[in-house]
Amino acid sequence: MTMGAEPKTRSDDRIFIFEAIDGTLPKSVYGLTDPALVEGTNRLHAVKDHETCLWYFRQERGYVPERLKCMFTSFRAAKKHAEMYYNSRNIKITEVID
Repeated sequence: MTMGAEPKTRSDDRIFIFEAIDGTLPKSVYGLTDPALVEGTNRLHAVKDHETCLWYFRQERGYVPERLKCMFTSFRAAKKHAEMYYNSRNIKITEVID
């Protein structure tokens, strides 16, 4: 680290921005994928619990899908899990807002 440079402090509440792959609708066998995530009217958050230092998901509106109701030891692991889940539903993460 250079003199005078401040390390970037990352937020403990990070927002995922989604986009449909190939512009098609999200795939969901049970109808649990919220199309509002792609439209931008609902957002998925990765939040760090300060007591346990574990990451978990929450949505601004509605319920988090059952396969995402788990906790992770790092943000990187949480993001990877979300990418795998949503890629199988024809949605990709385009941005993470701190």
